Amino acid sequence: MGPARPAFPPEGGPARGRPRHGPGAPPPPASSPPAPRSPLPGALAPWRDGALDIWRGVALLAIFINHACAGWPRRVTPLNFGFSDSADLFVLFAGYVAALAYLPGFAGWPTRRQADRPARGRALAVLRRLLAREALLYGAHLALAGFAFLLALALAWAGRDGTASLAPWLRDPWGLLGPLLALRYQPEYLNILPLYCLLLPLLPGLLALAARGRAGLALGLSATLWLAAGLSGTNLPTTPGPQGWFFNPLCWQFLFTIGFALGTRQLRSRRAMPRHPALCWAGLAYLGLALLAMRATGLPEPGWLAPLPDFLSVPDKHFLSLPRLLHVLALAYVVVHSPLQAWASRQPHHHPLALMGRHSLPVFCAGTAAALLATALRPPGLAPFGPGGLALDLLVLTGGLAAQLLLARWLDGRQRAATAPTLASGTVPG
Repeated sequence: MGPARPAFPPEGGPARGRPRHGPGAPPPPASSPPAPRSPLPGALAPWRDGALDIWRGVALLAIFINHACAGWPRRVTPLNFGFSDSADLFVLFAGYVAALAYLPGFAGWPTRRQADRPARGRALAVLRRLLAREALLYGAHLALAGFAFLLALALAWAGRDGTASLAPWLRDPWGLLGPLLALRYQPEYLNILPLYCLLLPLLPGLLALAARGRAGLALGLSATLWLAAGLSGTNLPTTPGPQGWFFNPLCWQFLFTIGFALGTRQLRSRRAMPRHPALCWAGLAYLGLALLAMRATGLPEPGWLAPLPDFLSVPDKHFLSLPRLLHVLALAYVVVHSPLQAWASRQPHHHPLALMGRHSLPVFCAGTAAALLATALRPPGLAPFGPGGLALDLLVLTGGLAAQLLLARWLDGRQRAATAPTLASGTVPG
């Protein structure tokens, strides 16, 4: 069996030479013009990774189960088997994909030389795409918040309780509208998209440094901010309450930047995660230790390694503490070099998980809306692990996943129909 194509591709041959095609992709016709050279020295043009789409679909599936179900289905999601969960993987994937999607068009910027006007034009086009993506993320967050508010309002009118995190908004809708628009009010299930809204504006700086070959500097600055915020307990404020952001962007930006650095490395050398046996064994050992802790003793208590700070010794989601960060990196590394990766690489492009992963934002929004509805309509007092709770969870799971898959298939069909005329004319869609 030949080597499988990984989500974070390991060693893939020399950077120069004829680029390889993805699984099932036909070779270009003999009359096709040669592909333009990549603006990055020694880099290949980015290609869609089917295995990565599969893993993004797996992460979306786990997120939906954690949000929508209350009983047995939640027992099989990653958060029960280690220090990290699907949210960590998604942020890591987001940074990796951002490098592949935006960095080739950003090479050569900024520059003042007259001969580099095409490079400036490409970079400005990337900035416009980033601005459009930011507007899409922000609009998706507000749409989900509006849906949650209308749902809570309808339940209150019917004399039923909605989600507890929306109670302050129902009591003071106009007073919390400003904090909601400013991303400072984040009800339950509505705290992940604000993180992405703050991560995306980091990309112009990351792209500018990476285009100049200084991705290591970006990684160092990001690590310094992560360490300083984690050790000092610094977080951005929220309203109401002093608890701060659920996903502290001052810390979670480091995981995003790590993913970006891996994507940059992949573009330049096709060696984002080279295989080293010692690292594989170390990763497996750490994953086994985390599994043992979660299934036997549970998470360590704060102060268990005092005077070592808890940020360096206790898994914490809000601040992305060191044990949690190491777990998600170990998980990604071990999976990339495991038979699971070979399975993911062999799946067709129309596999349900691949479809969901390719359209992650709308699928995530649909899943969040379904989870909010399922949580709000769950009968009070229903035992989550009883027969009734299991039946309800399976019903929610079946209906919610069917809706997300239908949405993904519809979006994929629209996308293919829109790109077909472009491909037929001999041009490559941007």
